[in-house]
Amino acid sequence: MLRTLGRVVPILLLIGFIATGVVLVRGGLLTTDLAAREWLASATGAQPKAVESQISIPTYFGSLEVTQSRSVTPGVGGEVMEVFVEVGDLVEAGQELFRLDATQLDWAVQRAEIALELARIALLEIDEQSTEGDLAVARANLEVAKTNLDKLAFGGVTEDELAATRASAAAAWARYNELLAGPTEARLQQLRASLERAELAVTQAQRAYNEVAWRGDVGRTPQAANLQRVTIDLNVAQASYNEATQPARASEVQGALAAAHRAQHALNELEEGISEVDLAVGRARVAAAEATVLRIEELTTSQKSAELRVSQALVNLEESQQRLDKATVRAPMTGVVLALNAEEGQVIGASSLAAEIGDPSALELVVGIPQDQVLTMSVGDPVRITRFGSDDISVLSTISKISPISLPGKGNSTFPVTIRLPEDGTAQFNPGIFVSATFE
Repeated sequence: MLRTLGRVVPILLLIGFIATGVVLVRGGLLTTDLAAREWLASATGAQPKAVESQISIPTYFGSLEVTQSRSVTPGVGGEVMEVFVEVGDLVEAGQELFRLDATQLDWAVQRAEIALELARIALLEIDEQSTEGDLAVARANLEVAKTNLDKLAFGGVTEDELAATRASAAAAWARYNELLAGPTEARLQQLRASLERAELAVTQAQRAYNEVAWRGDVGRTPQAANLQRVTIDLNVAQASYNEATQPARASEVQGALAAAHRAQHALNELEEGISEVDLAVGRARVAAAEATVLRIEELTTSQKSAELRVSQALVNLEESQQRLDKATVRAPMTGVVLALNAEEGQVIGASSLAAEIGDPSALELVVGIPQDQVLTMSVGDPVRITRFGSDDISVLSTISKISPISLPGKGNSTFPVTIRLPEDGTAQFNPGIFVSATFE
């Protein structure tokens, strides 16, 4: 509304000034005679002396406008329930401007919360039935079952496995026969030779040790260490010879016989081949493993779908909450309410221009300057802005822009000149107020 007032005032002035001989330009006017002074006094309510002091040539008049403003759109439509501000109020960023009916939006949030909870419950139920680890184990079991069935189909054993089983059986029987027959003469000769070599080594080591036995540190000599080593070797050789010459113990013979029989039984089973019953059992195991894999794969697919449903429910809840939050329309910035198009009971749309907030510290005045005067001006020139009717309320400003394009009209052309007020020292200047501009 203030912006509208700023546009209406110059038009009203135009009507009066044409009748009184005042020269009018866009956004401002240049006073020329006493009639203009008297008209301004009657139009603004100021005392004649105050008018006289503020319109000494070259002085121009106009309404201040904000240079920075933000439009406010609700984002959601609905009926306006409460309005908390009026045009001209100063508001902080985030302050409530008005509130829409949020009944349907609140219900939407509740429905989204329920949908999210149901999706989470479904996901938990699936997680309890199966995991990725279960699927990996089931697939491994299926591969084992298939491998076993393939072996059964080809006789149940490969040539390498059959050869290994035969070798194991032969070795088991050889061990048993060796225990029964005792060591061979060749084996005994080998053991006696090892024993004799050990005895000779001990004799030689003892002779070397005796040569240094007189020393006080004989126990730390190489001769003592060598004697100890060859003595141990002699004991080992003697024990091996004694064991070989002793008859086998009955328990040892029985153990070897049992091992031979087990190896022979395994060999006989492999050589006999696989029966139809074995093949049927193998096929059943493969079918069961395949069914387990299929069931877990279906559960895994359901799990992924359930996870997606949870994610979608979260998004829906977030969107519903955001729409609910938009039902309370807030100021997007700190400033003054320039326009407010919302009244209690009014229904507005989501994209309606509901309000406009302007920065009261960013003010400017646009006045039209005649061609002969604008040629003497430059950007940055000082201009004294005075609140009309109050000589003591003024601030030194500067020209921020001079338009190179003149305003359409008859006679002497006028050019829009923009005067930017400083941010500091303008607390008593508000958007829409009538001011005078004196070019110093």
